[in-house]
Amino acid sequence: MLKFGKPLGKDIDRLISIVTPSMFHRWVREERRGYKPAKPGRPRKRQVLRELVRKIARETGVGYTRFLGELRRLGINRICQQTVRNILKEEGIDTSPKRSRGSWEQFIKIHAKTLWACDFFTQRVITPRGVVNYFLLVFINVETRDIFVSNSTAHPDSAWVTQQPRNFLMYTADRDEQPTYLMRDRDTKFTAQFDDVLKAEGVKFKVLPIQSPNLILVANESSKASSRNAWTIFLVFGEQHLNDLVLEYVRYYNDGRAHFSRDFLPPSCADPPVENDTIVLDEIVRRERLGGLIRWYERAA
Repeated sequence: MLKFGKPLGKDIDRLISIVTPSMFHRWVREERRGYKPAKPGRPRKRQVLRELVRKIARETGVGYTRFLGELRRLGINRICQQTVRNILKEEGIDTSPKRSRGSWEQFIKIHAKTLWACDFFTQRVITPRGVVNYFLLVFINVETRDIFVSNSTAHPDSAWVTQQPRNFLMYTADRDEQPTYLMRDRDTKFTAQFDDVLKAEGVKFKVLPIQSPNLILVANESSKASSRNAWTIFLVFGEQHLNDLVLEYVRYYNDGRAHFSRDFLPPSCADPPVENDTIVLDEIVRRERLGGLIRWYERAA
């Protein structure tokens, strides 16, 4: 309107009908001063509020009522459902509740206390028939890092594999948090009977995608740590010798080994020791397992 109206000068007063002549002349004056009129519509919400809405949306699966409740709890009242919906749409986030099935990290975090993983590992053993590969199956709790390791076998047939979940369930029978999920890979040694034993006790299992060792990293790392720390230095003679070594290491792993993910506490330690800055060397006692291969320290009773 300004483009075509300004050349007419005062004659615009006789032609203009959309707005009053005085308003048109005010627009001309403001244009000369470099003033730009505001865009129509309500102003956009502050960027920090938009980021908060985006954060809540991505970290939860709540609908609008819960969404507004979270904002009210934070003292943010000047926002309505439609504004939340508009922000979500502009950010490309699904506006429906339970907008996603959740990530793998979220699944792990939610079920960590009752989530276990299992994996096979092998150890070369000297026998009268020569060097033989023996198999063990390790179960590990994702949160506590508590482990249970099967007895070894040179022949992991269906009967042996099927017995291991039974032994595992007996081991966890007295725990406050009973297993609800067990992760395993697609190793062909896992049989349908193995899964059936778990199903009968209400334990669901998660079969991981092909070639995805990163998804069961906890079990992999526990078996690797066992191999590095205990057996590589020993010459293992026979099945019973291997089982004794494994039992000794598992006792240390559960009761004495520091774990980074547990704030450097062992799995069996529910609460950290009471803070004690007093150091008396005679009261610090060294403990040993596996003939001194593994050492740790405790305060004398």
